[in-house]
Amino acid sequence: MKKIIFDKNKYGSYKDFFEDVYVQLDGIHTLDFEDYPNLNYHADFLYEFLYYKEDEHYNYILKNFDLNEIKKQKTYENYQFNIIIKIFQDFAKEHPSNTLEFIND
Repeated sequence: MKKIIFDKNKYGSYKDFFEDVYVQLDGIHTLDFEDYPNLNYHADFLYEFLYYKEDEHYNYILKNFDLNEIKKQKTYENYQFNIIIKIFQDFAKEHPSNTLEFIND
């Protein structure tokens, strides 16, 4: 199982996260996604993209995401990250050959 680490400290915004997902999961070579390097910054695109990668068995690691703060959704960034986290949680639950874990420095 390949580990993919998404470190929130590397992102200036949720948009950077979408772009990093695309790069780390080799979106340029993924059928139907080669023309969407930012996944249109949309949760539906993110879920569909993860679905295309389901058979590759990833351990997704969300690093330095303050879940308590994000769940409060006091900022638009936290609102977007909350949606992203739910997408990953739902995906890992529905496709158990892929896992999700949270770590902090």
